[in-house]
Amino acid sequence: MGHAEALNSVGYGPFWSERWDAEFGNNPNTGATVDTVAALAEGTTILEWGIGTGRLALPLVEKGLKVVGVDSSPDMLGQLRGKPGAEVIELVEGDFETTRVEGDFGLVFISSHALFALTSQQAQVNCFANASAHLREGGRFVIEVMNPGSAAMENGRAWTTAVKPHALTLFFSSANPVTQQMVMCHFDIDDQGGVKLRPAASRYAWPAELDLMAIMAGLELESRWGGWDRQPFTAHSSSHVSVYRKAAEA
Repeated sequence: MGHAEALNSVGYGPFWSERWDAEFGNNPNTGATVDTVAALAEGTTILEWGIGTGRLALPLVEKGLKVVGVDSSPDMLGQLRGKPGAEVIELVEGDFETTRVEGDFGLVFISSHALFALTSQQAQVNCFANASAHLREGGRFVIEVMNPGSAAMENGRAWTTAVKPHALTLFFSSANPVTQQMVMCHFDIDDQGGVKLRPAASRYAWPAELDLMAIMAGLELESRWGGWDRQPFTAHSSSHVSVYRKAAEA
């Protein structure tokens, strides 16, 4: 395991899983994300990579859709298994790059920038190929990732992410524009002076690079938006949702 992968293994372990719902469970984009994913699935079975604690999968199931979920964190999956409705979701511990799941899927998707948790270009290329292998003809691969041209990716960026009566969370990121790799860390400070670190690593990719990965995997860009509400994507968008479709075989 390389240094970047080791950081992610620590970062998405038990401490993250305990806090995941508190920090991300009330994401204001959840409703728009679920609605858009459901519309793109067109009633077919959905494969979610990075299912986490089920923020998106459980509402999709409530809409009557069948969902299969993959996540590399057994702690996240453990949290999800304890929730009502999770019993109908097939859960698999694995990664986006190599894990294969049996089934016929009309939609594979990765939300919340998790594609960039694959910390090498080859791993990301392999992910696109793996998505294509899971899709039926005409199926879609949908990703949500940060826009490298936005302020969210600035090198040396630091900010406060949460302030509570007895706790403070700081975030710091450092980017290398040569390797396109980033190292990030959340610093959780309590009122006793205790500090817990949640490190993570990522490799960002520009939209044109992602489009080339898609072409190599037999996918073609169908749509690109500045968010799950399908707002236009511009140079100032902090992220983008890109929809790739599997072409018909000649």
